[in-house]
Amino acid sequence: MDGSKTQPKCVIISAGDFHGVDIELNDGDFCIACDAGYKYARQLGIMPDLIVGDFDSAREEGAEFMSSLKQIASVSPQRVLELDVRKDDTDTLRAVREGLDRGYRKFYLYGALGGRRFDHSLANIQTLLFIKHHGGEGYVMGSDSMLMIAENETVSFSRGNTGMISVFSLSEVSRGVSLRGLMYNMEKGTLRNDFPLGVSNEFIIDEEAEITVEDGTLLVTVFWG
Repeated sequence: MDGSKTQPKCVIISAGDFHGVDIELNDGDFCIACDAGYKYARQLGIMPDLIVGDFDSAREEGAEFMSSLKQIASVSPQRVLELDVRKDDTDTLRAVREGLDRGYRKFYLYGALGGRRFDHSLANIQTLLFIKHHGGEGYVMGSDSMLMIAENETVSFSRGNTGMISVFSLSEVSRGVSLRGLMYNMEKGTLRNDFPLGVSNEFIIDEEAEITVEDGTLLVTVFWG
């Protein structure tokens, strides 16, 4: 995937599926753990810059875990933001707002998919749209997968990628969709949200892949192979 690796990013660690995930933090990056996502951060040896949540899932980790959070809050109260359970924002969406307020426009979301709560996966896809509509770029990252939004734009992937790539229309209709440098190409086609025409395409290792949508919103999913 093309894009500047030097632009500071906001890394958000949520409490979903985290198997095999590795996180790289650079100078200038800002790390937020959401609720029990702090457990994953701790396992990776990361002390988040901010811990956000109503801590409902954290309480399921037991008294010792909650005690460690309270200790952090007592030593560095600015590092813990406890939210009311009765709220409109999910913990992850509130973390995105915190990142936006601090000037970050590139977001990497980890632990944002999988587990028994498929509704949380859908919520985090909507969170990617929220990031896009607030002037940012968002990526949901897994151990071998990535989700992103393309809206009225072109996104490209450098040569050397292998695996599966799918595109789905999140808007009712996405027009002017061009898929280039993939196993199955399309030129100025139309995708709809009630027909999965764009599923299960493939990278060609020596080709640069490009996805364009002239009018509409696409969910792009990648499973690296």
